[in-house]
Amino acid sequence: MAGLDTSLTLPLAGRYPDPRNGAEVLPLVYGRMLGGQGGLWKAICIDRQAFVYALAGHALTPPGPDNPLTLYDGDGAVIDPADYQLDPAQDYLGRGVVATARFRADAQAREPIALRGHGKPGPDGAPLSNPLDLARDLLLVQGGLDPDALDAGLFGRARSRAALAGYRAAGVISSSVSLAQALTSLLGEFLGSWWWGGDGRLRLSLDLTTGGLDDGELGGAFSQAQLSQVSVTANLSDVVNQVEILHAYNPLTQEAQAAWSGAAGVDRRSQGLYGVRRQELSLQWVREDAVAAALAARLVAAFAFPRRTISCQEGALVNFHLERGDAALLSLDWLCDPRGQPLLNQIVRVLGLEPELDRGVVTFSLLDTGCYRTVTHAANGVCLADGGRLAGGERDTREFPI
Repeated sequence: MAGLDTSLTLPLAGRYPDPRNGAEVLPLVYGRMLGGQGGLWKAICIDRQAFVYALAGHALTPPGPDNPLTLYDGDGAVIDPADYQLDPAQDYLGRGVVATARFRADAQAREPIALRGHGKPGPDGAPLSNPLDLARDLLLVQGGLDPDALDAGLFGRARSRAALAGYRAAGVISSSVSLAQALTSLLGEFLGSWWWGGDGRLRLSLDLTTGGLDDGELGGAFSQAQLSQVSVTANLSDVVNQVEILHAYNPLTQEAQAAWSGAAGVDRRSQGLYGVRRQELSLQWVREDAVAAALAARLVAAFAFPRRTISCQEGALVNFHLERGDAALLSLDWLCDPRGQPLLNQIVRVLGLEPELDRGVVTFSLLDTGCYRTVTHAANGVCLADGGRLAGGERDTREFPI
């Protein structure tokens, strides 16, 4: 696949011989589709004579104590489970595995029938919920992307970061949308992004402002002696110090059915400096208060103070191999951090680069993550506990070879 502009191919009811409406799409359902009120997506009649409805265009996680899969009639009333037979994974008429509900009598008068519950299961039987797992399923299973075209290393780090942060995604795709649109919508809500790398592989990343990295993830180092035309900008308009989130989106009613606000989404110190700079977000892939709180806390931590963008030219072409999103070190002894320390071994992210090979220079745009490479000291008596050194988190001022 050369790009992601092609539309997701979702199955239609017309692949069955006797549907109510052959043009209706069998939806793609991810995550724990609970929270809010009432039915969240529509069941599609795929066999009028047998009273069979597809609940999704794939298997669903089997119902259980933590997955009360519930069907609703057109008036919003819960349908008695005794009125239908549920099969979360049935190869109906040999046309592919879907989740079905077979009613014991004609249910047309009850339409539109809607439902809520857990979506597509993962290999462990639990619903896919890590946003990176959803992205991989969209790309490889739904989009047919060659697995080798996905940067596995960057994907694995982003997936681990999402799990550690407690991010869980849930949503429904029930209309024609391109892979690029679906991927951007999903990852964007969790501070993620994607792009094609110079090696032709697709890169998925989560929160480019995060500075917590291993040395192996650093792709280069910018030395002050090799840089020219250095400029630094920081925009007050980028500051966000109070975040409130609307979530539990109902695809049927097209409205958010829950709201979160709290102390985790507020930075009082930033508000004292810049005033209240509030941002209300409406998220369609978030359904839990805990996830909304985690996202709000991360947003405030990242944007409560102006982020510096550094533009520079490098004449030695030492970092010509770097690509957008790569992490690197930057040293500028005339620029200081908020503590007044010179910017040595500061961790930056590459936002963009423009090679001018005829001039032998590359212009870089770098995001200052606010973090730096640290050094720790062994508790062996060499470093005295006299207040002159930090036991951990001390800036490493040594030249770092890449």
